[in-house]
Amino acid sequence: MVDLVKIRKKKNKEGTPASSPADAAASPPPPPVTEPPVEAPVAPPPATSGGEDAAASAGETPALPATNKLERFKEQAGKRRETQSIQQEQTQQNLLELLTFVIAGEQYAVDIERIVEIVTPRSVTRIPNADASVVGIMSLRGTIVTLVDVRGKLRHPTAGATTADTRIVVIDFHNEIIGFVVDRVLRVVKTASTGIEPHPVVHAAELDESIRGVFRAGGALTILLDLDKLLDHRALSARSA
Repeated sequence: MVDLVKIRKKKNKEGTPASSPADAAASPPPPPVTEPPVEAPVAPPPATSGGEDAAASAGETPALPATNKLERFKEQAGKRRETQSIQQEQTQQNLLELLTFVIAGEQYAVDIERIVEIVTPRSVTRIPNADASVVGIMSLRGTIVTLVDVRGKLRHPTAGATTADTRIVVIDFHNEIIGFVVDRVLRVVKTASTGIEPHPVVHAAELDESIRGVFRAGGALTILLDLDKLLDHRALSARSA
């Protein structure tokens, strides 16, 4: 007769689970083993600064990078410099550069663009039958200069003897070299065209006076002369003589 108890003990010692046919039938079969699905790797989000994350979470527009701010600053600075340059050019265009001098104690000025040279007095040759406004002619390094009496035109008395300050201002008057005597040359000044005030007319006869206006220079009122009106008929008289 077979001893089942001994057979079970022997199988348990060998590592094989002892089970009867009835136990095998009662136990359910193990579930099938399935592998988990493989998910695709997800790329990490781009790194952002803490300030941008906070602005994005709050629904605000993130601040522009520093490079964009620098470019905007450079652009605005360039526009300001361009505007300032245009304003300076316009200011320079409105400036007049004038030579100031003294005749009979009065201060006058003429446009420096017309001036050729300022020289000391020299010998003058009178022209026969010339107009009374023409003093004479003189030679300036081989060039004949017609000397006109601006003092008489301005209704000042005849000048006395020349002094150490007496000068002859030589100008280019429509391609003709003309000079006139002044008691003293002061300096070159710059003044805005808007700073020249109209010449105050005292009498109706002064309407044709050769004065462009008056302005203040060096604390004194200076009369700006109109050379075209001042010398026109006098130059014609000199040429016809």
